[in-house]
Amino acid sequence: MKKWVLLLLVVVYGLFFQIDITNADFQLQKPLLTREDILSVKVNGLYGRSRLFRENDGYEEVIIYKIINWINTLNLSVGPTEFELNKTSTLPNLRINMKNGNVSVIEPAYNCLSSSKTKICTLAEGEVIYTWNSKKVRLQSRELFDWLLVGWKYESVGASKDELLEETLYSRYYPYFDKTYSNFIMCPRIDKIERINGDTRRHIVHVSALNYSAHHGDIPYDRIHVTLSDTPENGVKIIKVGIEKDLSKKESAGQCRREN
Repeated sequence: MKKWVLLLLVVVYGLFFQIDITNADFQLQKPLLTREDILSVKVNGLYGRSRLFRENDGYEEVIIYKIINWINTLNLSVGPTEFELNKTSTLPNLRINMKNGNVSVIEPAYNCLSSSKTKICTLAEGEVIYTWNSKKVRLQSRELFDWLLVGWKYESVGASKDELLEETLYSRYYPYFDKTYSNFIMCPRIDKIERINGDTRRHIVHVSALNYSAHHGDIPYDRIHVTLSDTPENGVKIIKVGIEKDLSKKESAGQCRREN
């Protein structure tokens, strides 16, 4: 009898071990998504609320990149990928629209228990179901799980008045830059403005921006720092230019007002 029990345990262990190998093979197939593939991301929340984030919107693009990064760093989780709930239930989901016409879907994962004729399903904290090409996999991500349920509601809509003003001023000064620095157009900031001898018409302006060529995330951003004078008699004159190389993710996020 003991031999049969031992044999059964070995078979069961082998089955689970085989599943783990399959999951490990899937983990190696990363990244799951690339930025160049994405057209838009749409969140469908509870009670009919939704929001669309578009790849060609310079402001929403950053949010899409954050989501892609979460997806590409997910870890596999053990549990069912199919569940049955009341058909009248409204479940939040994230639809990722690809440029080739395909659609991937992310939904919260559930754990269900059956008792007699009753099935009770509850949210699996920090876990989601990812569906693509008729395939489903259960993954772990506290950040993506929280964002899917509530976080998307608090993403800023468009740029603030101050940010738009800084972009306008930077656009005025940008044509005076040497062509060598033409790539520095991302997340412009007016860091400081000083009056010259207290005159309200004459100023020293300190501006900065990131290089656009690094926006795919493959390499760190560089940041330009420009000091210039702006006066009625002489117009815009460049005083000093400096390049800050290889910014950290925290520094570049701060430049683009994406500290969180």
